[in-house]
Amino acid sequence: MRRTTLAITAVSLAVLGLAACDPSITTSTPTGPAVEATTTGAPPAPGTPAPTLPAAVPTLPTAVPTLPAAPGNADATGDVELTSCDVDATLHWPSAQLKVTNRSSKSSNYMIQVEFVDAAGTRIGEGLAATNNLAAGQAATLKAQGAVETKGKISCKVTNVTRYASL
Repeated sequence: MRRTTLAITAVSLAVLGLAACDPSITTSTPTGPAVEATTTGAPPAPGTPAPTLPAAVPTLPTAVPTLPAAPGNADATGDVELTSCDVDATLHWPSAQLKVTNRSSKSSNYMIQVEFVDAAGTRIGEGLAATNNLAAGQAATLKAQGAVETKGKISCKVTNVTRYASL
């Protein structure tokens, strides 16, 4: 009796296992409207309704979010002194020598933009200079280098200074 029960259980499990492997048997339920697709890329037969899009199509927001103001200090222009403005004799690129003095109470990082103008008053380029971890009261000498070939007399102007507290 016990052998018969074991044999029936084994045969039942084998049948269930084979049924589970049969690709013609599915157990999933459809979750949305059915859409027929053709494998040839041909249009559907005449009289066949075209698939429709969902009624609720998401829209993009109309207002563009604004970025927060930069964490720098706009009053840092007094921390930068333009000490010279030259054209390199070899490369013919403009450059400006700058002296940066940290007048804040904390160690700071600086980003300085310089504009280069030719003798006719035409803007010919710009240069950048930066320094990090400048202690309170400490000074540093920096060079803002342009990358435009120029000849003749130029003038330089510090156009933007951004000071950030060092971390």
